[in-house]
Amino acid sequence: MRDDANVRSGFNGTLVQGRKPALLVIDFQRGFTETAVSPLASDCSSAVTATNALIDAMRGIGPVIFSVVGYSANMADLGCWGQKCGSLSSLVRGTPPCELDPRLHYDAAVDLILEKTQASAFFGTALAGILASARCDMLIVAGCTTSGCVRASVVDAMQYGFPPFVVRDCVTDRSAAQHESNLIDMSSKYAEVFQLDAMLGILNDMVTPSALN
Repeated sequence: MRDDANVRSGFNGTLVQGRKPALLVIDFQRGFTETAVSPLASDCSSAVTATNALIDAMRGIGPVIFSVVGYSANMADLGCWGQKCGSLSSLVRGTPPCELDPRLHYDAAVDLILEKTQASAFFGTALAGILASARCDMLIVAGCTTSGCVRASVVDAMQYGFPPFVVRDCVTDRSAAQHESNLIDMSSKYAEVFQLDAMLGILNDMVTPSALN
């Protein structure tokens, strides 16, 4: 999947698969998955279904962490991002757009929900510390959107030293063109990109229990 020009430039390495993975499910909240709830939403059904298979496979292996983006009612914590996308004002904490998609296999007894205000799930959150405490050496990534919050989180994961592994079937974007181009970009420079079946096979071979489960 890597771009030939990037390969010629030396971007031809492969991240090492770890033994203590965590799963990060980015922004599969109603404001992004239900078109009747927010103008930001698109049809994420197939990616949500695929992500549930990934969540189920992670049980007993590593922590499952969900991120949700939302703001105070007065938008004081939105920052300049609102200048690029006015629809972000529909994401008010405590309202339906900031609820997890109810189809997700979220387990309140063991899973964690992180609230964020910007694209990366690392920015302004405790995510890096949580992953370090769990001794995570492999961050599996699902969610939306591929070109936005997924990519931003993947770049930060690389920069914080948590090798990111994006599951292609489990990420989605309202723009098919941006979805494909960003998968190529991440695969070339910042992450490994796997099909769901391949990642499920990797998880099936793992027996190390998570410190958080």
